[in-house]
Amino acid sequence: MKRLVVCGWDERSAALVRALALRTDLRAVAIGDDRPAALVRARAATGLPCYQHLREMLRAVDYDAVLIGDATDREALLELATERGASILLRGDVADARTLRSATDAVSAGTNALNVVRPELNHAGVDLLTSLAGGDADWAPNLVQIEVNDADGIDTAVHTAVALVARLQPESATQVVVATLRGPTDTVMSANIQIRHTERALTVVTVQDRLEEWWRISVQAPAGTAELVNRDGASTLTLEPTNGTAEQSDLVDDDLLDVEAIRLADPSSQRTDERFAPYEAALLTAVDGSINTGFVTPVREFSTRGNLRVLEGGQLTTAPREGHLRILG
Repeated sequence: MKRLVVCGWDERSAALVRALALRTDLRAVAIGDDRPAALVRARAATGLPCYQHLREMLRAVDYDAVLIGDATDREALLELATERGASILLRGDVADARTLRSATDAVSAGTNALNVVRPELNHAGVDLLTSLAGGDADWAPNLVQIEVNDADGIDTAVHTAVALVARLQPESATQVVVATLRGPTDTVMSANIQIRHTERALTVVTVQDRLEEWWRISVQAPAGTAELVNRDGASTLTLEPTNGTAEQSDLVDDDLLDVEAIRLADPSSQRTDERFAPYEAALLTAVDGSINTGFVTPVREFSTRGNLRVLEGGQLTTAPREGHLRILG
């Protein structure tokens, strides 16, 4: 059994901890949240030790993994978890650009593992569509259109959409421009994001803050078109090959959290999430930049930081000389 500490407690954290206990070897041993009411609910639900000072919890408690949820100062918590060599589970709904960047730094610094928890990507048919777009060169999209309505707000919808772009569009993003529609209190109610992938492909994302959750993903490629619509836990996937017969499949969601917990139990999921996290961080940074300025913003992927690691060994060797420096005046 591996010991899990939870940073940030709400309904999503509670459901995720239950799913992890059922499907993985992770068991919660402590919960931290700087909101007293949240700690009261956590204590009542689990009976576990609870901490209002999250940094102190990460210093005092023995643990193997950390679940980072809706907590303040997430970047500092990630750094402390990295210093302890713990595995990191980061909830995708709170994984903004800064948090994803810190998580990427944690991987570079040698953290044990990183998973970004995204149950919403387990909607029926999404895996089929991403496998099609990423596994067949003829289905590599020229145009991807994504529409996401999310009751949890625009930020969560954007995080989800960016994760979908990373998995659906093999071409790296180069430019982003965002147009927003704001409500009476200057809150963003809708956003349209256009993403250029060099000169070869385009992605158009529309996200809205609405109570009715709804997804539509459309892919246009040389091999044909594909469309996925998900509403109320049911999906319709339509494939129309250029030189073939159109097919339509009706699919039903499994328990999204249960499927995600099963995925997290597979070690290969860490490699997948660690590969996508830097790209998602760079894309979200560009989206934020365009929202703030109203201009086209370049996407600059973060480079991996260099690391010096001292490995125990029993011999001393000298590296061969591979070059010469000559200064000519």
